[in-house]
Amino acid sequence: MRNTKAVWALVAALLALAALAGAVFAARHYNEVRVMDAVIAVPLAFGFSLAAVILGRQARQEHQRTLGRSGSSSFVGLVRLLATFAFVLSLTAALALAVFAVLVLVFE
Repeated sequence: MRNTKAVWALVAALLALAALAGAVFAARHYNEVRVMDAVIAVPLAFGFSLAAVILGRQARQEHQRTLGRSGSSSFVGLVRLLATFAFVLSLTAALALAVFAVLVLVFE
């Protein structure tokens, strides 16, 4: 029996990391960073990472409820670690975006 919540948490965490990586790639490729460019990627990454954390927690609860018959504990742990990393990274990006927005408003 496979833990589908863990698989969906993995997909959501990878989508969150891909959204942030895409924003970084776009910023480096276009050599110009505007607030509106990042406003799209950061909330998207935050939403995906929040969903990944919630699904990872549910996957752990399902694993415990089924006494280990629902997927492997190492996979669930790895997914939860990746989801937490994506969540912290998206919070950091949101904070950086807020600081950047304030600096743009102050110096214009």
